[in-house]
Amino acid sequence: MPAGTGAAGHPSDGGPREAAADVGPVDSVDTADALAVLLRQLRRRAARRDGGAQITYRQLAARTGWAHGVIGDYFAGKTLPPTDRFDTLVQLLGATGRELRLLATARDRVEEARRSRPATNGRTGPPGTDGAGSSPPVPRHPPVPRQLPADIPELPGREREMAELDVLGPAPRGKGPLVVALDGPGGVGKSALAVHAGHRLGERFPDGQLYADLRGSRRDEHPVPPDVVLRRFLCALGASGPYPDSVADAAAAYRTLLTERRVLIVLDNALDAAQVRPLLPAAHGCAVLVTSRGVLAALNGAVHLHLMPLPPAASVEVLGLWAGAGRLTAERAAAEAIAHHCDHLPLALRIAGARLAARPRWPVRELADRLADPERRLAELSFADLDMYAALEAGHRELLARGPTGRVAALALPLLAAEQGELTVPEAAAATGEEPSTTEVILEQLVDVQFLESRAPGRYRFHPLTRLFALRSLTRERGV
Repeated sequence: MPAGTGAAGHPSDGGPREAAADVGPVDSVDTADALAVLLRQLRRRAARRDGGAQITYRQLAARTGWAHGVIGDYFAGKTLPPTDRFDTLVQLLGATGRELRLLATARDRVEEARRSRPATNGRTGPPGTDGAGSSPPVPRHPPVPRQLPADIPELPGREREMAELDVLGPAPRGKGPLVVALDGPGGVGKSALAVHAGHRLGERFPDGQLYADLRGSRRDEHPVPPDVVLRRFLCALGASGPYPDSVADAAAAYRTLLTERRVLIVLDNALDAAQVRPLLPAAHGCAVLVTSRGVLAALNGAVHLHLMPLPPAASVEVLGLWAGAGRLTAERAAAEAIAHHCDHLPLALRIAGARLAARPRWPVRELADRLADPERRLAELSFADLDMYAALEAGHRELLARGPTGRVAALALPLLAAEQGELTVPEAAAATGEEPSTTEVILEQLVDVQFLESRAPGRYRFHPLTRLFALRSLTRERGV
């Protein structure tokens, strides 16, 4: 029988060091590492009691809905679980009622000890900046920003992407921050996935989450300059003004404030790598998640994740989230037709679902029939402030902003869309009347803004809704 336990295997009362059966002692626990030792002991004990292998992080994730990487951080002592999660976790690991109370007290003691320690970056005039770029003073207990927009609870069909985003977390000391860049065509759900991942993985970053919409692909809006974002972030991190005027000095102050902090930065709708670079921290404890239409290939050290449309079954599930899953059951074929006409893009599916929700007496087949007409499909995919055409138009504006070569590509877009099936360079040259060398530059520009995809060198094809956008804009483009 383990020392410190009674005949029933429970902790003995009044002993000098409180201990749970096969776990403990707990009375001296005041760090996340020490608390993690107790969690690992509970996990091993549960395996011995059940006569099997230890429960895996993925099994715990399936039971709780938490990211399995976050659970791993709990057991490694990298992250202190919130009170409700800690209670759930130790119950799943078989803790008794008395053990629950002892462990909860230990968890609260860890949090209190962490709060009472002086902030390592809480001094005035921190090192690491020159005179011109010295950062504003930081309060002794800096604020914890929680800037992420509201989460969408469910993202069907994105399980693989969420598993890949599970790499987000503080890097080992001596390495820079991890940067993950999401890209994909308009309406593919980049922003929703980034915000969802930020919420699920946010507990790995106890010093907060920063968020900025850089408006690089927003309709009728100019991209937000880096200095504007830096001033917002400095304020959120507790720096007092006045803030440095130059981008370089503001970026230096920002990086200094993040030293020894564990913060997740979500940069949404980036235009290009140049807009993002000043907003990257240097601290190993931070991570950055960036979304953009095109691939930010010039962003040094970034891990790239390319988003594609959803699988058909997941598309119907997303449609049901907005229209009501029960409503689609009786008209499954019509729901599948809507998903197909939406090109399995989350934004288009959300619009279609919202339209059905706004017309509760419509049969689902009515909207499916409306979307079946290519001439009116994009017009039908508009509701309130959601507009599929506007999402595609952002790529067109980006082309025009690229100078002469981008303008030539914009002019060629409707001509290329008139061709059916996959395009080769010679076929595209015949459609546009340009030389093959010029045509290849045009095609690559259209790939960069996600109007075309290229699955092999010299071969290109349109995303279906993008083709309709290009054909609908034919008359307008001839007048450009």
